[in-house]
Amino acid sequence: MLEQVVDMPLPPPPVSERDAVIASVIAEMRPVLQRDGGDIELITIEGDMVVVDMKGSCVGCVLASVTLAGVRKKLMDAVGGLLRVMPLSATTIRRS
Repeated sequence: MLEQVVDMPLPPPPVSERDAVIASVIAEMRPVLQRDGGDIELITIEGDMVVVDMKGSCVGCVLASVTLAGVRKKLMDAVGGLLRVMPLSATTIRRS
């Protein structure tokens, strides 16, 4: 007897240790940005590219590139390798 196939959502892909470290570092940085009225959200990690969404007062801030450089440095120190940190607005990636 054939069993009926149930349409179930696929489980999320496994998160690598490196990706977990990246997510953790960004989560640690959020309160600092939130104190100034901004925020940062991890959107995706694709190879060596980390895409983040800058929010609140970070949007249009003249120091946003300095903030992203600081995020990049903290992430590279944490993972021990080169990374590119891109704001969502500078990519063709769309929010899901």
